[in-house]
Amino acid sequence: MRDQATSRHPVTVRVPAGEESLALHTWDDGRPGLADLFYVHGLQSHAGWLFETGPALLERGVRLTVLDRRGSGASSGSRGHVLDARTVLDDYGSALGRVAAAAPGPVTLLGQSFGGSLVAALVASGQVPDGTRLVLCAPALGQQRARLDQAARDRVRRARGTSLSVVRLEDEQYTEHPGYLRLMANDGLMVRSVTDSFRAAMVETEDLYVEAGPAPWRGRPVWAAYPEQDSIIDGEASTAVLATLAPHTETRRFPVSSHYLEFSDIREQYWDWLAATAREGAAR
Repeated sequence: MRDQATSRHPVTVRVPAGEESLALHTWDDGRPGLADLFYVHGLQSHAGWLFETGPALLERGVRLTVLDRRGSGASSGSRGHVLDARTVLDDYGSALGRVAAAAPGPVTLLGQSFGGSLVAALVASGQVPDGTRLVLCAPALGQQRARLDQAARDRVRRARGTSLSVVRLEDEQYTEHPGYLRLMANDGLMVRSVTDSFRAAMVETEDLYVEAGPAPWRGRPVWAAYPEQDSIIDGEASTAVLATLAPHTETRRFPVSSHYLEFSDIREQYWDWLAATAREGAAR
């Protein structure tokens, strides 16, 4: 029997991953018939940013599970560091398998921003169970190739180690709401710098799904959600990659200019759409 969350707070369990202990958070009130959504967060965010989304989805009949990436959120590991792409993908593949094994029906797998790139790599590497529905939210697909030429990507792959560089994004690119901006400014778990190895892993992650092409996506239901304007990701690059990998994707655009839909004016509409997508899959 599952542990139950309160209406606002998730149940958190520790998942061993080599020398690390990863935090797996689930919003679950124990009701039968809930749909399951596994959420892969972005570069700077973590499960704590879903403090409204978890309860909102639960109210809409969806159980939300989020794994904090190693070195992020409540998981252990050096902040902003991963050894390589394979390590972080194996972490997520294992956690997704755990959720899928416990779920009464098909799971919906969501990747937000860099999490979308990770989800694409999970698909490419065969770590997504059959029947899983895919949702990509403001996905950072093809961003390494959009920003770096081949020589620059080769340099990034070679420059491994724990030297840190600042993530050059402004909080205001995520949201324009003062309350959320205060939350981010005071968030000690938000990743503000990443290591050389992390940057190499971002390139490796993209290599996996670009080189694998569309074959692993055939027969998989795919949805995408984008803000109308997004200053964090190159939207043309993202949609071009998605059109190549999964031309059957159903895309929804929301009328906002903030990258993080969960912290925007249309969050209720986004939650409605997301819950309906997840519940539709669970009913099949």
